[in-house]
Amino acid sequence: MKDLPIIIGGFYRTGTSLVRRLLDAHSRIHCGPEVKFFKDFYGDYLNDELHHVRLFSTLSSLGLMEEEMLSIFGQAFIKSHELAARKAGKVRWADKNPENVLYLKQWEQLLPGGFVFLQIVRNPLDALASLKEMGFYKTVPPAFADKARLLVAFREAGAAYAARHPESSLTLRYEDIVRTPHATLEYLFSRLGETFEPEVLERFSLPERGEGIEDPKVKLTQSVHDRGIGRWRQDLTQEEIYAARSILGDTDAEFPA
Repeated sequence: MKDLPIIIGGFYRTGTSLVRRLLDAHSRIHCGPEVKFFKDFYGDYLNDELHHVRLFSTLSSLGLMEEEMLSIFGQAFIKSHELAARKAGKVRWADKNPENVLYLKQWEQLLPGGFVFLQIVRNPLDALASLKEMGFYKTVPPAFADKARLLVAFREAGAAYAARHPESSLTLRYEDIVRTPHATLEYLFSRLGETFEPEVLERFSLPERGEGIEDPKVKLTQSVHDRGIGRWRQDLTQEEIYAARSILGDTDAEFPA
């Protein structure tokens, strides 16, 4: 998997922003803030009053088919990543978007030479508690049960792809990253075909990582910590916990306290 692009996905609030900063802190990998290419391409937003005048909503009036537009603008997106990596003095690039788990078929079209799929998972109750705090009202439905159903859809999409492509897929748990960062990152970079650089645990928080549409808290974090584990016990109501478990099933075995 050495030198292949890295496509990072997961659900919202599962630690994808932290992972992208850790990867970007590596001397060979460029992983900048999120660029919402596929979400813009498909107009995948909630209650977008300007959807009808967006670029990709109006291009079809030129007589272009969806596959043609994806080829044209998708290749420009890839070249943007490649150029950004070169400008940063890096030889490899990664794209981080939680929604990448939903667009892996399209990534296969744009990257016929292959890529590494890196899925980040987290205790769903903690992810939902964090998402409840952040909102993301243009992206995530307002009802708590609908948030839980969306989480299931993300998890199932990522897991299905990883099952079909085990040789080029890797799943990391947020809990392992924050509890045993050195060992987990050593494993991650080994699987990516890279040398583990312990300095990434210090460099991930530097301003050179850039800023964008990601967790506003992550840029203020100076060290990897596990204080977010178990937050659902304080942040979710009993009704929300019941609703989540009704939809998600028992998560205690996969994510022990």
